[in-house]
Amino acid sequence: MPTVRADVVGEETQEVSLDADATYGDLLAELDFSPHEATVLVDDSPVPEDRRVDHDEVRILRLVKGGAVADGVSVRAATPEDHLDVMRILDGAMLDVDAATVRDRIGTGEVSVAILDDRVVGALVRDGDRVAAVATRKRRRGQGVGTALVSAAAADRDRLVAEFDPRVRPFYESLGFDIEPIAGSDRLSGRL
Repeated sequence: MPTVRADVVGEETQEVSLDADATYGDLLAELDFSPHEATVLVDDSPVPEDRRVDHDEVRILRLVKGGAVADGVSVRAATPEDHLDVMRILDGAMLDVDAATVRDRIGTGEVSVAILDDRVVGALVRDGDRVAAVATRKRRRGQGVGTALVSAAAADRDRLVAEFDPRVRPFYESLGFDIEPIAGSDRLSGRL
């Protein structure tokens, strides 16, 4: 029976004994978390719950209304003063989002920013219930910033949808999105 050391962010570290064929979803269940309330991070990256446990040390990020429990990260609506920071973050992630569109969406309350140490470290742009873009500063990836942004966006609506590249599928899976391929495209669609 393998033993996994699970560092629950903001709480205590726990040692968990698992069956040899256990998945990360099984690990969450042993810790009394559902996949909709916690995310497993391996090397600071989220992993899908159906992936077999292949590391003996992980971090567990608990999701709560308004965002993820991540040391010092808070989420708020973007202001016009945040526009340049938001664009730098989106551009740094190589996301194709028009600056005028972002400015308009800030005005309608559809842009959120993640703040750490009084600095914008992540941004999420919505178009109604659709996530148009989500990104974090490169140095902050895998630290719960994107999770906090998506969790905050989902907290006040009945559904949230996203279209994304397969490389970020584990991120959306870790948040509980139901994912399916988009016909005629190499992209994926997710619904929460």
